[in-house]
Amino acid sequence: MRRLVDRLKPRLRTLPFFGALRFVYRFPCDSNFRRAWRLQRRHPDTLFQPAGYTVADRYPLVFRFARETLGAERPLRLLSFGCSTGEEVFTLRRYFPAAFIKGIDIDSVSIARCNEHRGGDRNVAFAVAHSTAGEESGSYDAIFCMAVLRHGALTNPAAERCDEFIRFEDFERTVADFARCLKPGGLLALRFSNFRFRDTDAAHSFKCLLRARPNASTPVFGRDNRRLAAPTEEEVVFRKRG
Repeated sequence: MRRLVDRLKPRLRTLPFFGALRFVYRFPCDSNFRRAWRLQRRHPDTLFQPAGYTVADRYPLVFRFARETLGAERPLRLLSFGCSTGEEVFTLRRYFPAAFIKGIDIDSVSIARCNEHRGGDRNVAFAVAHSTAGEESGSYDAIFCMAVLRHGALTNPAAERCDEFIRFEDFERTVADFARCLKPGGLLALRFSNFRFRDTDAAHSFKCLLRARPNASTPVFGRDNRRLAAPTEEEVVFRKRG
């Protein structure tokens, strides 16, 4: 029976009443669902991933590579974009003990939790922000944007377009500002995005340093917001030329 339900789920999600039933069921009893729904209502043009799931040391391959490339003991400036409740920032502190690390997130509830666990570390900071527009140009040695520029609804195999949820033009604007904020030689780490950095104008100023196996549940869409063929690898870490 369970296998039958799993096979039917993708088809059910395409039916209008399925979404309505799901909303009526989850909204009263699921606080995370309510918060994600409110974020989507308040920030329709700047929100990508409404879910705030995170765990400590979720991307050891990327973090180790960044440490080996930049150096562990240097007084670096690092940014965690979409830091959720701070696990990524606190993980980066273990990899980069001498760095200043800032986490920003669109959700004020998540940032409040970050500050509750920050302790007395003066080289860690958190802020509510939906973009890097408030950051100074050339101010960071690395920016980590992990499983943020995506939308969970696009795991539906029937989704041939993404612009009902997220748009390439918003992705391009976001990563272009990442490029502005990075120092020459700085690293940009993108993981599990629904778009390819190589398709943006900003990518011409970067060189890909690290590739990894793609996530089957993260489909990729092109500049026209249409689904692309499943990639054989994911470009993950890029160095800004200069």
